[in-house]
Amino acid sequence: MKKITTLLITVSLLGRFSSGSAAAEPIDPNRNTPSALEDTLLMDKNFLRTTVEVIGINTLVWSLNRYIREGGGEGFRIGFNSWKENLTNGFEWDDNNFDTNQYAHPYHGSLYFNAARSNGYSFWESVPFTFAGSFLWEYFGETHHPSMNDWIATSMGGTGMGEILHRFSKMVLDNRASGSERTWREIAGFAINPVGGFNRLIDGDASRRYPNSVERFALNYRSQMDIGVRQTGEHMVWDYDTTRVYTHFQFDYGDPFFGDMNSPYDHFDLDLQLNFGDKSLIGRVQSNGLLAGTFISETDNASHILAVWHHFDYFNSNQFDFGSQSLGGGLLSRFETESGLELRTCLDLSAIILGASTSNYPNLSGRDYDYGPGVTAYFTAEFISNGHHLLSVSHEQNFIHTVNGNRSDHHISISTARLAVPLNKNWSIGAEYQLMLADRIYEDYPDVSVRRPEIRLFTTLLMR
Repeated sequence: MKKITTLLITVSLLGRFSSGSAAAEPIDPNRNTPSALEDTLLMDKNFLRTTVEVIGINTLVWSLNRYIREGGGEGFRIGFNSWKENLTNGFEWDDNNFDTNQYAHPYHGSLYFNAARSNGYSFWESVPFTFAGSFLWEYFGETHHPSMNDWIATSMGGTGMGEILHRFSKMVLDNRASGSERTWREIAGFAINPVGGFNRLIDGDASRRYPNSVERFALNYRSQMDIGVRQTGEHMVWDYDTTRVYTHFQFDYGDPFFGDMNSPYDHFDLDLQLNFGDKSLIGRVQSNGLLAGTFISETDNASHILAVWHHFDYFNSNQFDFGSQSLGGGLLSRFETESGLELRTCLDLSAIILGASTSNYPNLSGRDYDYGPGVTAYFTAEFISNGHHLLSVSHEQNFIHTVNGNRSDHHISISTARLAVPLNKNWSIGAEYQLMLADRIYEDYPDVSVRRPEIRLFTTLLMR
């Protein structure tokens, strides 16, 4: 289900960006423009329906697990005894596999979030419903004791994923359309945001023609798709096992330097990588959502923004597993030459609320990865011309102190250098080098150091 949903999102967005609609031109950042928050305030909030839908989501997921899931749903034979046991025991840590805990649970949380978001609540007002829905599931939806890692991943990851899906569905939907175009847009919008699509059906909005929301599009947006091959080494890049095909989608929603900074997630970037022939089709999902920002300096050729971020990270490949939900702040900078060449940089320092990293040794948790809080530091710089990202370098340094799993500290870094040569307005070719380093320091076992270099060759389609 998660893979189908991700592919539907991709196909729908590609259809939208290739339809000929161009992004809005950059505007004066001081110009007054409608924000997502202002648009939400025009809607009536429906607390009762939101609550019923949050409970309904849990009921539906429980029913699928109880009556359809293989194994007879033994872990979902709930009742007063299991509820009493869960309330008495309280939170602990579960042993689910990596993609279930770090991807499927955040998607589950996005359903709670959009139950509120599609019923008139703003971003911040939708967050408590997400935490409450996950809390109800952990205590009353299954016989397993409540899981702390699930509650954090579902609530924090679901908030970011939910807002992104909410905004993507707005872009795909067109309330002015009719006929087959309207039908296909409604189907795509429902696939991206099922709870929002359900509410459109019961409200009659799926067929009624009326003006589109002022938050349908960001003032500025951009997307690109890489198609290429990747070769990964075990220690050196020539010590490889095989060469595999991959596809990488990058969506830049909004531009804080040109007006997209009025409410949370008016600007976000999303990276989605599909690795064919790897252990998981979905190899990477990363999002960085701007929660708030303010200009601290502006000149004719340079601007600087102090920003607060909400991060979601998910890496799942033959090379390594890593996932986290984090909050932090940093500095965004933009420099422009007279010829129009841009240099953009981002420096960020965040607290990892909960991170997950591959473990080399078995542990009592039953998982092959460890959990813990930590910190992450990130720097990127890129040169941009006519929408093409010509040259970019980035470095991400993560530290996780294990609180569940093997007693250990995890140091994970990811460094990337990318060069692209434009062929015309929309196409370019390029190469990328990525180096992942992991130092895992164990109290009870020998330490482990991992080096995973990767080279990629690709062609890029820029969609404006």
